Amino acid sequence: MFKNLNEKDKKKIYSLLTLAVICGIALIAISGLEDKAISSKDEVNNKITQEELSNESSKATLEEKLKNILSQIEGAGEVDVMITYESSEEIQPAFNTNTTTEETKEVDQQGGERTVTTSSENKTMITSSSNEPIVIKTNQPKINGVIVVATGAKDLTVKETLYSAVQTALQVQGHQVEIYTK
Repeated sequence: MFKNLNEKDKKKIYSLLTLAVICGIALIAISGLEDKAISSKDEVNNKITQEELSNESSKATLEEKLKNILSQIEGAGEVDVMITYESSEEIQPAFNTNTTTEETKEVDQQGGERTVTTSSENKTMITSSSNEPIVIKTNQPKINGVIVVATGAKDLTVKETLYSAVQTALQVQGHQVEIYTK
């Protein structure tokens, strides 16, 4: 095929062919990495959705536990509980942060000076080997208020006991708790 070309031209053609093959392999590898990055983002979004669902179930579990314990108080009778939250659970992932600051001083011919400062920050989330974000801290949701409805709340002693029990169990202030009669 390349019989009529001299050695110098053959080397150029082989070099170009080799470069083309390397570029093709690199493009295939890069597209595979992009697909992997997209799938890992989808996995993170799915995990967030699962965490939201588990967060909702943990809120319902807390209400159920409180309902069960309050119903065991003497004279309380049948009890229903509702807890409202300020926000949902907050998860703080670990980040690697790189900050770069560059300062340039310029002096013109008339003696004027100018200083230019450029800074940039690069944050990267740290993930485990299974592409799960590493969590530094998880903040439980803050409770806004608690409503308890009990058949025995007609009795002021029972009402006060329920009131104190809710404050103690959830570590909330008195103005965040309301006790009503069924």
